[in-house]
Amino acid sequence: MDEVSSLDQQTLAVYRAILFHKEHDPDRLGQLLDIDPAEVKAALDRLAELSLLAPSQDSPGALRAVNPSLGLQVLLQREQDELAWRQQRIEQNRAALAALAAEYTASGRSGSLDGTEHLDTVDDIRIRLEALAESCRHESLVFHPVGGLTEESIEAARPLNERALARGVRFRSIYLDSICNDRVTKAHAQWMAEHDSEIRTSPTLPMRLLIVDTTTAVVAGLPGQTGPSALLLRSQPVVLAMRALFEAYWEHATPLQQPGSPGDALPGGLTPQERKLLQLLATGLTDEAVARALGIGVRTERRIMAELMERLGASSRFEAGVQASRRQWI
Repeated sequence: MDEVSSLDQQTLAVYRAILFHKEHDPDRLGQLLDIDPAEVKAALDRLAELSLLAPSQDSPGALRAVNPSLGLQVLLQREQDELAWRQQRIEQNRAALAALAAEYTASGRSGSLDGTEHLDTVDDIRIRLEALAESCRHESLVFHPVGGLTEESIEAARPLNERALARGVRFRSIYLDSICNDRVTKAHAQWMAEHDSEIRTSPTLPMRLLIVDTTTAVVAGLPGQTGPSALLLRSQPVVLAMRALFEAYWEHATPLQQPGSPGDALPGGLTPQERKLLQLLATGLTDEAVARALGIGVRTERRIMAELMERLGASSRFEAGVQASRRQWI
């Protein structure tokens, strides 16, 4: 579900002009409001998206303003739908992690129970991943919650990926937004995209995850894990819960932009990473915790925050939070 677009003051001014002055032409609206015509057209697009404009019967090809009372009902309904979707995503995450925690506890961290294996060496993990890559026939879903991959791991995985692609396997992968700062990882993601894989990015990811053919899931990076360790899960309820978690993140992740393609701008020209940084800081997390969640260094996190404060004209982080909230950046 797309986020509900904000009704900023400029968009509201355009709506008011159409409502009271019965003006439709972007150029004349721009002159009336002293606004650039391009910005008027952007406001018209937002108003149409919010169902505050409708096709005019008197002026074919033009738009008329919808009665504000009806427009308010439409906006409130969209807000309610958005809130319901977010609540559903929270419940999906909770159910998936609760099922995983129960499975992990039952496994006793060793041996296997109901198809669960605890892998605690790099070699064991690689052997399992190689076997899964060769056995995959339909779909591979991946969370990559690290800032960058090594050239060694990419080269080792490439022949496996090429054979899977040749078999018609559908790859869907979500990386952190911070891969744009890592040349090697970004190049690999773009190579996968060029070979018909679907690649998206997200500001944060909850764990390292691989799901193969909805029959097996490999999970790593869970709280309490130290060193190289992973869980291999074959229990269908747990694997399906992991898949639901993946789909929840996939729906709101951003498609990887290929070189030369335009991206979708967030309010204030924010990137998804910048917006998530503001949201995480607003919850009271430290710089170190925010940087870890975003897969970036603390120095990078502080640099991004300093740039945001400058754009907001804020002299403190508290003031930056207030200004960001007023501008509906968060």
